[in-house]
Amino acid sequence: MAACAPARVAAAPPHDQAVPASEPRAELKLELDLPKTASCEEDFDVKLYANPAVDLIEWTYSGQKCSGRRVKVRFLSRRTDAEKLLGQVKQLSSNARVVP
Repeated sequence: MAACAPARVAAAPPHDQAVPASEPRAELKLELDLPKTASCEEDFDVKLYANPAVDLIEWTYSGQKCSGRRVKVRFLSRRTDAEKLLGQVKQLSSNARVVP
């Protein structure tokens, strides 16, 4: 019935919205180990992209699927800072450290 209702359902999540190019962004470069699963990289991406401040996740190929991975995370710096984002990454990984 809710699908036919003209009013927006309160529990429905908002749709993705474009972020203006003028919005300030920052990057966090990391080396991390992910929990060993068949879809470790995809699982990490989905969970981190749930954070609306995350703009882009770019992986560097390392030959290994879940360990010793290098990643660059671009984020909207008005919505979060590097320390908060690093905290979230540490929760999603088994080991994470910032690299230059």
